[in-house]
Amino acid sequence: MIKPIAAETALIEALDGATGWLAQLREATRIQGLPTRRNEMWKWSDLRRAAGEITSAGTMTVTGAAGEVLEPADGETVELGVSASVGASAAALSLKVKSGRSVTLVERYEGEAGSLGNFHLDITIEDGARLERICIHDETEAGVLIASASIALAEHAHLTQIALSFGGKLVRNETHVTHAGEHSEAHLHGVYLLDEGRHFDYTSSVHHTGPGGITRQLVKGAVAAHARGVFQGKFKVDRTAQLTDAKMTHRALMLDDRAEIDAKPELEIYADNVQCAHGNAIGTLDETALFYMRQRGIPLVQARALLIESYLAEPLDFVSDEALRDDLRARLQKRLRAIS
Repeated sequence: MIKPIAAETALIEALDGATGWLAQLREATRIQGLPTRRNEMWKWSDLRRAAGEITSAGTMTVTGAAGEVLEPADGETVELGVSASVGASAAALSLKVKSGRSVTLVERYEGEAGSLGNFHLDITIEDGARLERICIHDETEAGVLIASASIALAEHAHLTQIALSFGGKLVRNETHVTHAGEHSEAHLHGVYLLDEGRHFDYTSSVHHTGPGGITRQLVKGAVAAHARGVFQGKFKVDRTAQLTDAKMTHRALMLDDRAEIDAKPELEIYADNVQCAHGNAIGTLDETALFYMRQRGIPLVQARALLIESYLAEPLDFVSDEALRDDLRARLQKRLRAIS
């Protein structure tokens, strides 16, 4: 057992009497402490260091949830608001999408300066069910947040997940999918735009356990000076998961040579009849395109913002609701005006 720092003691105190997943988090924090760079899955996101100034227990408020287990009706949109106050706090919920139902889940995260929040979802998508999950992270620059989800995807089920993040002191969106195959599909997409002092970590894993499953992942980011973006994606394909079709793509722009982007796409394949691929590309703005836009009288700041938006917007096209899609684009445009 390690000697706990104040943030770990505060989180343990906040979880006193907790059950289920939160009790597991409390015990893991008590024994192992918060993750550091020594943990392979956290080597680019030192949570213990980021939480070092937290000294007290806080409160996590979750709105839009009636009870700890949600079972939405067919066609229902569930709106969750997750807010962390100053101090260390955590909350957990379960969501079940029953067989044949189609559900939309919208999660909006925010945290005060000096907050350490940890929110976890256990999601079950039953046979023939569909879930569209939208995660919006708009933390303050000094907020720390971990939003994690464990998703069980049954046969003939469909998952679409889109995350939009502007980072914080340290923000991590972590998703683990167990994929049953047999005509089920998982689409995991994301956009991150980080200005100075912000950190965002998009970590995901998809474990294909049965044959004929489809996974698609497209994550795009843009990172300004003194900000850090992290992408970790892993597809694991069991020997029983023949005919799996899985493709992972991460692309990011460094908006300044003082930006930092770390990426680790990974495949672990035990089946011999699959189509699996991953790609990773990190570059800078197209100076030729920028030059021609300037020649047409577009001011530099506006030209940069337009180029970055056109580069980042593709994953947002997977949002099916037009009004929500427009809202996400408007949030992206507003943040681009602030950093371009």
